Amino acid sequence: MTSTDAHDAQLNRLWGALCAFAGIFLLLWGLSWVNAEILDEDLQNRCADLRTARFPFEKSCVSEDGTVEGANGVLFEGAFYGSLVAAGLCLGTALVAEAARRK
Repeated sequence: MTSTDAHDAQLNRLWGALCAFAGIFLLLWGLSWVNAEILDEDLQNRCADLRTARFPFEKSCVSEDGTVEGANGVLFEGAFYGSLVAAGLCLGTALVAEAARRK
């Protein structure tokens, strides 16, 4: 295997990782939309303190006793933002490697 072939294989892995992380990000964004707009649609009718967010989509209700209903979990948001950051890092690395290869 020549160094050019190895470099191409590395770039292919980076582009593949980028696609995987972007797919995870879009899947989680879709799941948060489904949760906020379909599953928690009636939350506004029975909640006095409704809180909404657009990135990621969220509708949550804070009760008088402090309990929260309908909010995204910490692990969900960690995976959501983590996949976004990982996709950005893979994109940046792939673009730098592609630019270095063309010089």
